[in-house]
Amino acid sequence: MSDFIFLIIIIGAVFLIINKSQNFFMQSQKNEAIEIKPKLPKSLLIGIIIGIIALVLIFNSFIAVSGGHVACIYDIGRGILQKNLLPGLHLKIPFWQTAKEFNTRTQAFTMSSSEENTISTKKDDSMEAPTSDGQQVMIDVTVLFHLDSNKVSNIWQNIGEDYVQKIVKPISRSQIRMAISQYTAIDIYSVKRADAVKKMTGEIRPMFAEKGIILEEILLRKVTFTPEYAKSIEEKQIAEQRIKKAKYDKDRIVVEKEQKIITAQGEAESIKLKGEMLRANPQTIQYEFVQKMAENVKWGFLPASSLPLLDLKNLTSGEEKK
Repeated sequence: MSDFIFLIIIIGAVFLIINKSQNFFMQSQKNEAIEIKPKLPKSLLIGIIIGIIALVLIFNSFIAVSGGHVACIYDIGRGILQKNLLPGLHLKIPFWQTAKEFNTRTQAFTMSSSEENTISTKKDDSMEAPTSDGQQVMIDVTVLFHLDSNKVSNIWQNIGEDYVQKIVKPISRSQIRMAISQYTAIDIYSVKRADAVKKMTGEIRPMFAEKGIILEEILLRKVTFTPEYAKSIEEKQIAEQRIKKAKYDKDRIVVEKEQKIITAQGEAESIKLKGEMLRANPQTIQYEFVQKMAENVKWGFLPASSLPLLDLKNLTSGEEKK
């Protein structure tokens, strides 16, 4: 309709310009005005009008769809046509049909406390969700999706252009909350995080598909506890570390005790074996005695029945030399 009004405005402007150009006055001489009314040939006038109309019709007969987009056609008589125009140049009925482009590239809808969400107008769009153990956690999540190029006309007819606020946001928030409620706060923060994302994806994907939206991925980026719960977790971790340290100290003492016992048993076994060896070989004692004598001691071999005589003078002089 806007194109048709535009065409009427152009035709009216052309008529106005031609009409003004056909009537003008020349400067009068001797106080007598001479009126000159040159006229354009009717055939030329008609040709100009037809040419302008033809140009407008030609330019309005094509729709150029840019890459990563799909165009839908609105027909004045039939409404939104079930026809999706892929990227390229397409024909349409001028002024009777209008085209509307939709983005089919990947779009990101972020629910976060930071200013990262370019789709939502809110600055703080983070989500609070309850856990199975009765805690409240703040969730920062990004939903990646794109429009199904074969269902864009249905989206325009049944949902409109505001499909993010009408479909993406409410479904995502609802299903993410439900998934979070099935896990404890600690699990959703650590070991069960991937399972929770998998559950969210499994619930949201078919609901999006029913509306002509394809879910690509859900990114659970941040899980924040309440200050009270975060403090309790910190205290619990400190207590667990202390228990681990105490257990380590206990294990270390036990190991050291066992090592001392093993060492003592080894020494006792060594002494026992050495005593048995000496009892079996008495000459070994004499041999070790000789080995440990000082170098300045003079000695010799005597029969076992002989009485040894010691030179006290030599012993005394040897002691003085020391």
